[in-house]
Amino acid sequence: MPAAKKVYPDWVQAYRTKGMTVKMKGDSYYLYKRTSRRVPGKKYPQPVDTYVGIITPEGVVKTNRKRVTLTDIEVYEYGYSRAVWELCPESWKKPLGEDWEEVLKIILKKQSPQSYLCRDGVKEEKEFRYQLPAQTGSLSRRIYKAYGVNLEELEELKTIYQLIIDGKEVLSKISPGQKELIEKLGLLM
Repeated sequence: MPAAKKVYPDWVQAYRTKGMTVKMKGDSYYLYKRTSRRVPGKKYPQPVDTYVGIITPEGVVKTNRKRVTLTDIEVYEYGYSRAVWELCPESWKKPLGEDWEEVLKIILKKQSPQSYLCRDGVKEEKEFRYQLPAQTGSLSRRIYKAYGVNLEELEELKTIYQLIIDGKEVLSKISPGQKELIEKLGLLM
């Protein structure tokens, strides 16, 4: 008994051209570019299908996904660190003078070890005469007084990551709750 040949609707059949193949999954039709490659130990070239898009009666809806090689990727915490940096009040910075940036980076490294602000290194705590737990508490109180949120509430933003892929910086997805907090505080991410 001969194998049954697949029968596709005309609007799908139009895409079955040389170098292209169609696969049906459920009630949907998917278009693939078909090539082949030699595999050591095999007598004949093996087919390689590359996804193009889904076939609809109106045409092909191409995928908007890009292939990314993950050989050179760096991931850093971004949301929390950025928020604390942006919300840091002048009333906290002024008593620390020129040291405020380094002191804040040390605080952030303790609160979020993978902070993007600490990727180039942070000075040692012992290089400063400040009591870091007291400075952290003071910072949290001053942010609360100015913006109505403390450091603990900002921790919701710790899952916003900065990804550096082959030298290009992108941010991870921001949840609706995180977006609401960002907008409430008037932050730019």
